[in-house]
Amino acid sequence: MMDMKKTKFLLHVYEKKTVILLHVLFYFFVTVLNAQTEKPAWDYPVKPGMEKWKQFKSVDEMYQACQIPDDILKQLDTQSLVDICLSFPAPPLFPLFNTPQQGFMEYYSNFNGIRELFQRKDAGAYLLKKYTSMSLSDFNPLWQLHQQGRFISHYKFIESILSQPQVIASLDSKGRMLLLKETVRKMDEKLSKNDLFSGFSLEINLWVIANVFYSENKAAFEKYNRQNIQSALKTGTFVDIDGDMLY
Repeated sequence: MMDMKKTKFLLHVYEKKTVILLHVLFYFFVTVLNAQTEKPAWDYPVKPGMEKWKQFKSVDEMYQACQIPDDILKQLDTQSLVDICLSFPAPPLFPLFNTPQQGFMEYYSNFNGIRELFQRKDAGAYLLKKYTSMSLSDFNPLWQLHQQGRFISHYKFIESILSQPQVIASLDSKGRMLLLKETVRKMDEKLSKNDLFSGFSLEINLWVIANVFYSENKAAFEKYNRQNIQSALKTGTFVDIDGDMLY
């Protein structure tokens, strides 16, 4: 009888240890798998407000400090890359440029992250997702002026990216229609807060709308002044353009 009880006890201990061992092995394999599949994270090593940022003597030095290392750049998933691009520490100050496109090209020419993003086939989808998540209800009138300015310029920034033909081309027809609707919705929001958003900001909305329409139906634009239309599409500046034609 004692031998039977001892045997049962030993079997119970063995089973318990086996269960514990299986849990340990499972945890080990899950940890290894996550380590193998986890996407590399990256953030700007220098940002405005840091002492090193204050020591820069030129804009070129700022741009150089913001570049993503090549060994990380290609490994970043598109969603992470979109977040990094939109948090660029030295975004273009659009009022300083003759056209919105010039402002965008200053950014594009000096940051390897946005150039990599434009090579991703799903860039438009993730940019649209980010744009849709933005809301003017997040604006806080108690913010300091520089915080208010940063909030407002963030809209100009992402809309200048969304207006680019490469981004629009990366969306399917449904995606382009969603972008069109969201841009119009954002424009209506801006009009309701015209104390914050100037005509320049609304012009960038028109730029997105025009490029979406153009990508969907180029023939419809042929009956209008082609030189003015092409200029507006390329520069984002609407001079001698009847805005009603976009609707």
